[in-house]
Amino acid sequence: MGTLAVVSRKGGSGKSTLATNLAVYLARSTGSVTLGDLDHQQSMRVWLARRPSAAPPIVGWVGDSVGLARPALGTQHLVLDTPGGLHGLGLARVVMAADAILLPVGGSVFDRESASDCWNELRSHPRIMKGQCRVAAVGMRVDSRTHVERITAEWAASVNIPYITSLRMAQIYVRAVENGISLFDMPDNVGANDREQWQPLLNWANPVFFPQPKEDPLTPSLRLAAKVVPLRPKQPPADTQPSQLLDLTTPPMPSKPGRLSRLLPGWLMARR
Repeated sequence: MGTLAVVSRKGGSGKSTLATNLAVYLARSTGSVTLGDLDHQQSMRVWLARRPSAAPPIVGWVGDSVGLARPALGTQHLVLDTPGGLHGLGLARVVMAADAILLPVGGSVFDRESASDCWNELRSHPRIMKGQCRVAAVGMRVDSRTHVERITAEWAASVNIPYITSLRMAQIYVRAVENGISLFDMPDNVGANDREQWQPLLNWANPVFFPQPKEDPLTPSLRLAAKVVPLRPKQPPADTQPSQLLDLTTPPMPSKPGRLSRLLPGWLMARR
């Protein structure tokens, strides 16, 4: 099960926007996704209640960040929306459950300071230090190619956190929430520019939900055959002289009889 959590200590940072759009993207890609809500306000349940029946279904799940339990068996993909001010044990439990974490950050200095505090606590967790849980920042309500985006990207570089993309402030997100939908529920000719801003984020998140299997170049039978060492002819010892080797290819030559062997038959006849 691939799990992605959206974490920010600052309220109104855009966590719900990221979580709902990611959930719809996965619902349309795989048809199986659970949207988890760890916030006591349960904003995700309100959004799911507004979702049209004809839209791709999304399973809702309400959890607790302190006593984080796993969703129902069979959950294939899980997107977690977390409460603001998450820290300490609650934040550690989210890190233990997640394969990746998105850290939304706005363009103000207050957003950057709050994100820095959260990132400083996250980066000390063993799973993040070992690369078992990836973390990246996303600019929320930040227009691309503006002074605010440049400052936000420079902040991310200064604290050594990957900065994926910037999502602009647009009324299309407000209308989507009101109707229980997202950008990925809308027709292709509506919100196309905003979906382009999402593409770097989706490219970053896809390995979490769609990991590539490790290919083994050898089948089990080939691996067994590769371990078989061919027998080599036994070599003679290094100190053996060539004359001492038995040549089996040339038949032995008969030896010539000596003088004693020629006289012995006649001597035996004379004794008779």
